[in-house]
Amino acid sequence: MRLDLSEVLSTVGMRISCPVEEPPLVDEYLECVAPVVGDLVFTNTGSALLIGGSLATEALLSCARCLRYYRQPLEVDIEEQFPLRARPMGPGARKATVEVEEEEDAQTGSLFTGPVMDLTDLLRQSLTLVVPLRPLHDPDCAGLCMNCGADLNEAACGCDTGREGRALSGLGALLERGEQEPNRAPGKPDALSQ
Repeated sequence: MRLDLSEVLSTVGMRISCPVEEPPLVDEYLECVAPVVGDLVFTNTGSALLIGGSLATEALLSCARCLRYYRQPLEVDIEEQFPLRARPMGPGARKATVEVEEEEDAQTGSLFTGPVMDLTDLLRQSLTLVVPLRPLHDPDCAGLCMNCGADLNEAACGCDTGREGRALSGLGALLERGEQEPNRAPGKPDALSQ
């Protein structure tokens, strides 16, 4: 959704409220399964455009331990500030247009094209930041068996989870073999290596 902020940008002190009700957002990093709802307030302070408010939705995430998909509520408070600058227009420069200054980022792109803001992109960026880095469908998730891949939340798989089944079992075998060799002083070569 594109939002024309011409009126706010041209009037210092103006403040407008904008209810948000967007369809679920889907991209490579975020898959919402509920509409994005909330309220945003845009304020022109004269030197900056302030954007504040809150958003809520639900995202479909994959559990980091068992890979099961689940719905995760997402809520985010937005507090953004964009500097404003007046650009003289016309001969004599008696009139000026106010533009939003934003840092160009090759990955995220630009939110503004003149006075028009890409609201959908702001919502996407804000919600992506609150997605958990290690999402868990349950804090007590048992995960998957490292040997057979069975979901341990459903039942025990019966695999041997002793020392042989561990990821570092090879290192353990080397350490055991080193303990069986005759003791020698550290840093001194043994008789065979001379």
